[in-house]
Amino acid sequence: MDPHKSGVSALQQSVLIHEEVKVVVVSCFEINLMGLNAIILAKKAGAHARGFGVISGELRSLSLALQAEMHRLGLLAQELLHSATRRLQAERRLARLSDAAAFSTEVAELLAPAMEKTRNKMVVFKGGSKFGECLDDAYQTCTFGLVLARSARIESAYSGELRTILAELSEEFAQKITTVLPRLDALRQITQNLA
Repeated sequence: MDPHKSGVSALQQSVLIHEEVKVVVVSCFEINLMGLNAIILAKKAGAHARGFGVISGELRSLSLALQAEMHRLGLLAQELLHSATRRLQAERRLARLSDAAAFSTEVAELLAPAMEKTRNKMVVFKGGSKFGECLDDAYQTCTFGLVLARSARIESAYSGELRTILAELSEEFAQKITTVLPRLDALRQITQNLA
């Protein structure tokens, strides 16, 4: 983060991060439910759909892994929020001290140590690179999810009477995972200057 960046800007970034994370978490929840539904349908289809059931279980696991990455991002955003709050407090105190110091040189000399101490308290967020690492992991998880969704599509062809329903479900998996990718792009955009 730019050391001169205001606390207000960091607060805004923290809010934006939380908003995007919430949307991704909702998608993870939906993928998890879809996976559970797919497992039930695969069991109904019998032995022919056993592979589809296994892949659906993997998609559920994937949704939980992605949810864990979003939790990690949320914790980082909380750290950013804490840092931004402390910086804002220091900025406001420094402004008040500067106003008081403007009255006379004697007052300015008396307040100089307090002003220096306040400048030193202007916390700079140091966890910016962790955002990138977390987002890289989330992208990798989504890429694997798309591969699993394609595999589910292939497995649905061998699923007997429920093949059409399972094919549609595998397509929904792919669409849901694809909707997460722009959110991850938005998160990368929001956090790119934190490193």
